[in-house]
Amino acid sequence: MKILLINDTSKWYHFGCTATSKALIEGIKKLGHAVNTLPITETYKIKFTPITKEGFLDENNFHNFAKENQEFIKLIKENDGIVFNGEGTLHGLNPAPLSLLYVAYISKAHFGKHVEILNHSAYPQHDTTLGETNEAAVYKLVYNTIDFAAIREPMSFNTMKNLGVKTVECFDCMPLYIRDHYTKTGIKKDKELLIAGSATWLQLNIPSDQRGNIEDFTEGLAGLNQYLKEMISRGFKIKFLYGSDSFPAKDDREFVVYMKEHFKLLLEVYEATSMEDWLQTIEQATMLVSGRFHHTIAASILGTHFIALNSNTPKIEGLMQILGSEKVVRYNDQHIYDKLMTATEQKLFSQENSIAVIGDNHLEILCAKAEKNFEGLKSMT
Repeated sequence: MKILLINDTSKWYHFGCTATSKALIEGIKKLGHAVNTLPITETYKIKFTPITKEGFLDENNFHNFAKENQEFIKLIKENDGIVFNGEGTLHGLNPAPLSLLYVAYISKAHFGKHVEILNHSAYPQHDTTLGETNEAAVYKLVYNTIDFAAIREPMSFNTMKNLGVKTVECFDCMPLYIRDHYTKTGIKKDKELLIAGSATWLQLNIPSDQRGNIEDFTEGLAGLNQYLKEMISRGFKIKFLYGSDSFPAKDDREFVVYMKEHFKLLLEVYEATSMEDWLQTIEQATMLVSGRFHHTIAASILGTHFIALNSNTPKIEGLMQILGSEKVVRYNDQHIYDKLMTATEQKLFSQENSIAVIGDNHLEILCAKAEKNFEGLKSMT
Protein backbone atom coordinates (compact mmCIF):
# COMPACT_ATOMS: atom_id res chain seq x y z
CA MET A 1 0.00 0.00 0.00
CA LYS A 2 1.23 3.51 -0.79
CA ILE A 3 1.38 5.63 2.37
CA LEU A 4 1.66 9.40 2.51
CA LEU A 5 3.27 10.45 5.80
CA ILE A 6 2.22 14.02 6.56
CA ASN A 7 4.09 16.21 9.06
CA ASP A 8 7.43 14.46 8.64
CA THR A 9 9.83 16.04 11.19
CA SER A 10 13.04 14.38 9.96
CA LYS A 11 14.50 17.80 9.17
CA TRP A 12 12.91 19.97 11.82
CA TYR A 13 13.25 21.60 15.24
CA HIS A 14 15.76 19.33 17.04
CA PHE A 15 17.35 15.92 16.58
CA GLY A 16 14.76 14.22 18.80
CA CYS A 17 12.11 15.06 16.21
CA THR A 18 14.41 13.67 13.53
CA ALA A 19 14.82 10.39 15.41
CA THR A 20 11.13 9.80 16.07
CA SER A 21 10.07 10.60 12.51
CA LYS A 22 12.76 8.38 10.98
CA ALA A 23 11.75 5.52 13.29
CA LEU A 24 8.11 5.98 12.30
CA ILE A 25 9.00 5.85 8.60
CA GLU A 26 11.16 2.76 9.12
CA GLY A 27 8.37 1.02 11.03
CA ILE A 28 5.89 1.63 8.23
CA LYS A 29 8.34 0.38 5.61
CA LYS A 30 9.01 -2.79 7.61
CA LEU A 31 5.33 -3.65 7.15
CA GLY A 32 5.89 -3.66 3.39
CA HIS A 33 4.32 -0.29 2.61
CA ALA A 34 5.85 2.29 0.29
CA VAL A 35 6.20 5.64 2.05
CA ASN A 36 6.05 9.13 0.57
CA THR A 37 6.74 11.95 3.02
CA LEU A 38 5.47 15.50 3.31
CA PRO A 39 7.69 17.60 5.61
CA ILE A 40 6.21 19.72 8.36
CA THR A 41 7.30 22.90 6.56
CA GLU A 42 4.89 22.02 3.76
CA THR A 43 1.96 21.52 6.11
CA TYR A 44 2.34 25.14 7.22
CA LYS A 45 1.51 26.15 3.64
CA ILE A 46 -2.03 24.72 3.79
CA LYS A 47 -4.58 27.50 3.24
CA PHE A 48 -8.30 28.16 3.69
CA THR A 49 -8.94 25.69 6.48
CA PRO A 50 -12.37 25.85 8.20
CA ILE A 51 -12.23 26.68 11.91
CA THR A 52 -15.41 25.09 13.29
CA LYS A 53 -17.08 21.68 13.29
CA GLU A 54 -19.82 23.13 11.09
CA GLY A 55 -17.13 24.42 8.76
CA PHE A 56 -15.56 20.98 8.51
CA LEU A 57 -18.95 19.56 7.49
CA ASP A 58 -19.71 22.28 4.94
CA GLU A 59 -19.35 21.03 1.34
CA ASN A 60 -18.68 24.54 0.01
CA ASN A 61 -15.70 24.87 2.35
CA PHE A 62 -14.31 21.59 1.04
CA HIS A 63 -14.59 22.71 -2.57
CA ASN A 64 -12.90 26.06 -1.77
CA PHE A 65 -10.15 24.25 0.12
CA ALA A 66 -9.57 21.80 -2.72
CA LYS A 67 -9.33 24.68 -5.20
CA GLU A 68 -6.75 26.54 -3.11
CA ASN A 69 -4.68 23.47 -2.15
CA GLN A 70 -4.57 21.47 -5.37
CA GLU A 71 -1.13 19.95 -4.73
CA PHE A 72 -2.24 18.56 -1.36
CA ILE A 73 -5.40 17.13 -2.89
CA LYS A 74 -3.30 15.51 -5.64
CA LEU A 75 -1.08 13.85 -3.03
CA ILE A 76 -4.08 12.52 -1.13
CA LYS A 77 -5.55 11.02 -4.31
CA GLU A 78 -2.25 9.40 -5.32
CA ASN A 79 -1.83 7.44 -2.07
CA ASP A 80 -3.80 4.62 -0.46
CA GLY A 81 -3.22 5.58 3.16
CA ILE A 82 -2.74 8.98 4.79
CA VAL A 83 -0.72 8.85 8.01
CA PHE A 84 0.01 11.84 10.23
CA ASN A 85 3.06 12.13 12.46
CA GLY A 86 1.30 14.15 15.14
CA GLU A 87 4.08 14.54 17.75
CA GLY A 88 3.26 17.66 19.82
CA THR A 89 1.45 19.59 17.10
CA LEU A 90 -2.15 18.67 17.91
CA HIS A 91 -3.31 21.01 20.64
CA GLY A 92 -5.91 23.71 20.26
CA LEU A 93 -6.97 25.07 16.88
CA ASN A 94 -4.03 27.20 15.86
CA PRO A 95 -3.21 27.07 12.11
CA ALA A 96 -0.85 24.07 12.28
CA PRO A 97 -3.14 21.63 14.16
CA LEU A 98 -6.20 22.92 12.32
CA SER A 99 -4.59 22.13 8.96
CA LEU A 100 -3.65 18.60 10.01
CA LEU A 101 -7.10 17.91 11.43
CA TYR A 102 -8.91 19.13 8.34
CA VAL A 103 -6.70 17.19 5.94
CA ALA A 104 -7.21 14.08 8.07
CA TYR A 105 -10.97 14.61 7.99
CA ILE A 106 -11.33 15.18 4.24
CA SER A 107 -8.91 12.35 3.43
CA LYS A 108 -11.41 9.96 4.98
CA ALA A 109 -14.74 11.71 4.51
CA HIS A 110 -14.25 12.86 0.90
CA PHE A 111 -11.66 10.49 -0.54
CA GLY A 112 -12.26 7.30 1.42
CA LYS A 113 -8.59 6.83 2.29
CA HIS A 114 -7.26 4.82 5.22
CA VAL A 115 -6.31 7.57 7.71
CA GLU A 116 -4.26 7.39 10.91
CA ILE A 117 -2.77 9.88 13.38
CA LEU A 118 0.23 8.33 15.10
CA ASN A 119 3.08 9.09 17.50
CA HIS A 120 1.41 12.04 19.19
CA SER A 121 -0.18 13.87 22.06
CA ALA A 122 -3.57 15.55 21.60
CA TYR A 123 -5.04 18.30 23.78
CA PRO A 124 -8.08 20.01 22.22
CA GLN A 125 -7.96 22.86 24.75
CA HIS A 126 -4.17 22.81 25.28
CA ASP A 127 -4.62 21.04 28.63
CA THR A 128 -6.70 18.19 30.08
CA THR A 129 -9.92 20.21 30.38
CA LEU A 130 -12.86 19.44 28.12
CA GLY A 131 -16.13 21.24 27.65
CA GLU A 132 -18.84 22.11 25.15
CA THR A 133 -16.34 24.01 23.02
CA ASN A 134 -15.61 24.29 19.33
CA GLU A 135 -12.17 22.80 19.93
CA ALA A 136 -13.61 19.68 21.56
CA ALA A 137 -16.23 19.34 18.81
CA VAL A 138 -13.65 19.52 16.01
CA TYR A 139 -11.29 17.00 17.61
CA LYS A 140 -14.14 14.60 18.36
CA LEU A 141 -15.42 14.83 14.78
CA VAL A 142 -12.00 14.14 13.25
CA TYR A 143 -10.93 11.33 15.58
CA ASN A 144 -14.27 9.58 15.23
CA THR A 145 -14.01 9.84 11.43
CA ILE A 146 -10.50 8.47 10.85
CA ASP A 147 -9.50 4.81 11.06
CA PHE A 148 -6.89 4.73 13.81
CA ALA A 149 -5.14 6.97 16.35
CA ALA A 150 -2.21 6.15 18.64
CA ILE A 151 -1.44 8.53 21.51
CA ARG A 152 1.99 8.50 23.11
CA GLU A 153 1.38 9.38 26.78
CA PRO A 154 -1.38 8.70 29.33
CA MET A 155 -2.54 12.25 30.13
CA SER A 156 -3.33 12.89 26.49
CA PHE A 157 -4.75 9.40 26.05
CA ASN A 158 -7.15 9.86 28.98
CA THR A 159 -8.14 13.33 27.78
CA MET A 160 -9.13 11.99 24.37
CA LYS A 161 -10.80 8.95 25.91
CA ASN A 162 -12.91 11.30 28.06
CA LEU A 163 -13.80 13.17 24.89
CA GLY A 164 -15.45 9.99 23.65
CA VAL A 165 -13.07 8.89 20.92
CA LYS A 166 -11.40 5.53 20.41
CA THR A 167 -7.60 5.60 20.54
CA VAL A 168 -4.71 3.29 21.39
CA GLU A 169 -2.15 4.25 24.02
CA CYS A 170 1.35 3.85 22.63
CA PHE A 171 4.64 5.68 23.08
CA ASP A 172 6.82 7.98 21.04
CA CYS A 173 8.84 6.21 18.33
CA MET A 174 12.19 7.65 19.43
CA PRO A 175 13.23 4.57 21.50
CA LEU A 176 12.99 2.50 18.31
CA TYR A 177 15.58 4.75 16.68
CA ILE A 178 17.94 4.46 19.66
CA ARG A 179 17.52 0.67 19.71
CA ASP A 180 18.24 0.29 16.00
CA HIS A 181 20.83 3.00 15.35
CA TYR A 182 22.74 4.04 18.46
CA THR A 183 25.49 2.26 20.37
CA LYS A 184 26.13 3.59 23.86
CA THR A 185 29.63 4.92 24.49
CA GLY A 186 29.66 3.99 28.18
CA ILE A 187 31.27 7.37 28.93
CA LYS A 188 29.93 9.59 31.71
CA LYS A 189 31.52 13.00 32.21
CA ASP A 190 32.08 14.24 35.74
CA LYS A 191 29.95 17.19 36.82
CA GLU A 192 28.45 18.21 33.48
CA LEU A 193 24.95 19.65 33.79
CA LEU A 194 23.06 19.72 30.50
CA ILE A 195 20.12 22.06 30.08
CA ALA A 196 17.65 22.41 27.21
CA GLY A 197 14.70 24.65 26.48
CA SER A 198 10.96 24.15 26.24
CA ALA A 199 8.09 24.62 23.80
CA THR A 200 6.27 26.65 26.43
CA TRP A 201 7.24 30.00 24.91
CA LEU A 202 4.07 30.27 22.79
CA GLN A 203 4.09 29.34 19.09
CA LEU A 204 7.75 29.74 18.22
CA ASN A 205 8.14 26.51 16.25
CA ILE A 206 6.82 27.92 13.01
CA PRO A 207 8.44 29.64 10.00
CA SER A 208 7.78 33.22 11.06
CA ASP A 209 9.47 36.12 12.81
CA GLN A 210 7.14 36.27 15.79
CA ARG A 211 8.60 36.18 19.28
CA GLY A 212 7.59 34.15 22.30
CA ASN A 213 6.43 35.15 25.75
CA ILE A 214 9.59 34.23 27.64
CA GLU A 215 9.39 37.49 29.62
CA ASP A 216 6.23 36.14 31.32
CA PHE A 217 8.45 33.64 33.15
CA THR A 218 10.89 36.18 34.59
CA GLU A 219 10.50 35.15 38.24
CA GLY A 220 10.91 31.45 37.54
CA LEU A 221 13.84 32.03 35.21
CA ALA A 222 15.53 34.04 37.95
CA GLY A 223 15.20 30.94 40.14
CA LEU A 224 16.70 28.81 37.36
CA ASN A 225 19.57 31.28 37.13
CA GLN A 226 20.14 30.96 40.90
CA TYR A 227 20.13 27.18 40.59
CA LEU A 228 22.69 27.15 37.79
CA LYS A 229 24.96 29.49 39.77
CA GLU A 230 24.74 27.15 42.75
CA MET A 231 25.64 24.17 40.57
CA ILE A 232 28.63 26.07 39.16
CA SER A 233 29.77 26.80 42.72
CA ARG A 234 29.71 23.03 43.29
CA GLY A 235 32.06 22.50 40.38
CA PHE A 236 29.56 21.72 37.61
CA LYS A 237 30.01 22.79 34.01
CA ILE A 238 26.78 24.12 32.44
CA LYS A 239 26.05 23.24 28.81
CA PHE A 240 22.97 24.31 26.85
CA LEU A 241 22.14 21.74 24.15
CA TYR A 242 20.36 22.47 20.90
CA GLY A 243 20.72 21.55 17.25
CA SER A 244 18.74 20.00 14.42
CA ASP A 245 19.13 18.66 10.92
CA SER A 246 17.34 21.77 9.60
CA PHE A 247 15.10 24.56 10.94
CA PRO A 248 16.48 24.64 14.53
CA ALA A 249 14.03 25.55 17.29
CA LYS A 250 13.32 29.26 17.50
CA ASP A 251 12.38 28.93 21.17
CA ASP A 252 15.88 27.57 21.87
CA ARG A 253 17.46 30.55 20.15
CA GLU A 254 15.31 32.97 22.13
CA PHE A 255 16.13 31.13 25.36
CA VAL A 256 19.87 31.41 24.63
CA VAL A 257 19.56 35.16 23.95
CA TYR A 258 17.59 35.59 27.19
CA MET A 259 20.15 33.67 29.24
CA LYS A 260 23.06 35.62 27.81
CA GLU A 261 21.32 38.89 28.65
CA HIS A 262 20.02 37.99 32.12
CA PHE A 263 22.09 35.07 33.45
CA LYS A 264 25.53 36.21 34.55
CA LEU A 265 27.22 32.84 34.50
CA LEU A 266 29.69 30.76 32.51
CA LEU A 267 27.54 28.92 29.99
CA GLU A 268 28.56 26.81 27.01
CA VAL A 269 26.03 26.82 24.18
CA TYR A 270 26.53 23.56 22.31
CA GLU A 271 24.97 22.93 18.89
CA ALA A 272 24.90 19.21 18.11
CA THR A 273 26.00 18.51 14.55
CA SER A 274 24.42 15.08 14.05
CA MET A 275 22.01 12.63 15.60
CA GLU A 276 24.88 10.63 17.08
CA ASP A 277 26.48 13.78 18.50
CA TRP A 278 23.15 14.79 20.07
CA LEU A 279 22.62 11.39 21.69
CA GLN A 280 26.23 11.17 22.88
CA THR A 281 25.98 14.60 24.48
CA ILE A 282 22.92 13.50 26.45
CA GLU A 283 24.41 10.12 27.37
CA GLN A 284 27.69 11.55 28.62
CA ALA A 285 26.19 14.34 30.77
CA THR A 286 25.86 13.88 34.51
CA MET A 287 22.31 15.23 34.51
CA LEU A 288 19.79 16.89 32.19
CA VAL A 289 17.38 19.67 33.20
CA SER A 290 14.93 20.12 30.36
CA GLY A 291 11.39 20.90 29.24
CA ARG A 292 11.92 18.82 26.12
CA PHE A 293 9.96 15.61 25.52
CA HIS A 294 12.55 13.84 23.37
CA HIS A 295 15.59 14.99 25.36
CA THR A 296 14.04 13.51 28.49
CA ILE A 297 13.24 10.20 26.79
CA ALA A 298 16.83 9.96 25.55
CA ALA A 299 18.22 10.69 29.02
CA SER A 300 16.06 7.99 30.59
CA ILE A 301 17.21 5.41 28.04
CA LEU A 302 20.88 6.39 28.07
CA GLY A 303 21.32 6.36 31.84
CA THR A 304 21.45 10.10 32.48
CA HIS A 305 19.72 11.61 35.52
CA PHE A 306 17.07 14.13 34.56
CA ILE A 307 14.78 16.78 36.00
CA ALA A 308 11.74 17.60 33.87
CA LEU A 309 10.47 21.13 33.33
CA ASN A 310 7.09 21.94 31.80
CA SER A 311 6.18 22.34 28.14
CA ASN A 312 3.30 23.98 26.24
CA THR A 313 0.89 21.11 27.06
CA PRO A 314 0.78 18.49 29.87
CA LYS A 315 2.71 16.04 27.67
CA ILE A 316 5.75 16.16 29.97
CA GLU A 317 3.54 15.31 32.95
CA GLY A 318 2.24 12.36 30.93
CA LEU A 319 5.78 11.33 30.10
CA MET A 320 6.71 11.39 33.78
CA GLN A 321 3.89 8.94 34.50
CA ILE A 322 5.49 6.51 32.05
CA LEU A 323 9.01 7.01 33.37
CA GLY A 324 7.94 6.68 37.01
CA SER A 325 9.56 9.95 37.94
CA GLU A 326 8.58 12.92 40.08
CA LYS A 327 6.28 15.82 39.27
CA VAL A 328 7.30 18.32 36.63
CA VAL A 329 8.90 21.57 37.82
CA ARG A 330 7.27 24.57 36.18
CA TYR A 331 9.21 27.50 34.73
CA ASN A 332 6.92 30.02 36.43
CA ASP A 333 7.05 28.33 39.85
CA GLN A 334 8.22 30.87 42.45
CA HIS A 335 9.86 27.97 44.34
CA ILE A 336 11.71 26.61 41.28
CA TYR A 337 15.14 27.02 42.91
CA ASP A 338 14.21 24.99 45.98
CA LYS A 339 12.52 22.29 43.88
CA LEU A 340 15.46 21.97 41.52
CA MET A 341 17.93 21.75 44.40
CA THR A 342 15.81 19.14 46.22
CA ALA A 343 15.55 17.02 43.06
CA THR A 344 19.29 17.39 42.38
CA GLU A 345 20.21 16.32 45.91
CA GLN A 346 17.99 13.27 45.57
CA LYS A 347 19.31 12.21 42.18
CA LEU A 348 23.00 12.93 42.51
CA PHE A 349 23.79 12.75 46.21
CA SER A 350 21.51 10.03 47.59
CA GLN A 351 20.86 6.35 46.96
CA GLU A 352 17.43 7.02 45.43
CA ASN A 353 17.44 8.15 41.83
CA SER A 354 15.35 7.94 38.68
CA ILE A 355 17.79 5.70 36.85
CA ALA A 356 17.57 2.96 39.46
CA VAL A 357 13.78 3.12 39.44
CA ILE A 358 13.58 2.70 35.65
CA GLY A 359 15.38 -0.65 35.49
CA ASP A 360 17.53 -2.48 32.98
CA ASN A 361 14.71 -3.43 30.58
CA HIS A 362 13.52 0.16 30.21
CA LEU A 363 14.37 0.45 26.50
CA GLU A 364 12.66 -2.84 25.74
CA ILE A 365 9.48 -1.72 27.53
CA LEU A 366 9.38 1.65 25.72
CA CYS A 367 10.00 0.00 22.34
CA ALA A 368 7.12 -2.43 22.94
CA LYS A 369 4.82 0.53 23.62
CA ALA A 370 6.15 2.41 20.59
CA GLU A 371 5.39 -0.57 18.33
CA LYS A 372 1.69 -0.05 19.06
CA ASN A 373 1.83 2.87 16.62
CA PHE A 374 1.79 0.29 13.82
CA GLU A 375 -1.20 -1.79 14.91
CA GLY A 376 -3.59 -0.11 12.50
CA LEU A 377 -1.30 -0.44 9.49
CA LYS A 378 -0.57 -4.10 10.24
CA SER A 379 -4.16 -4.90 9.32
CA MET A 380 -3.63 -3.28 5.93
CA THR A 381 -0.71 -5.51 4.81
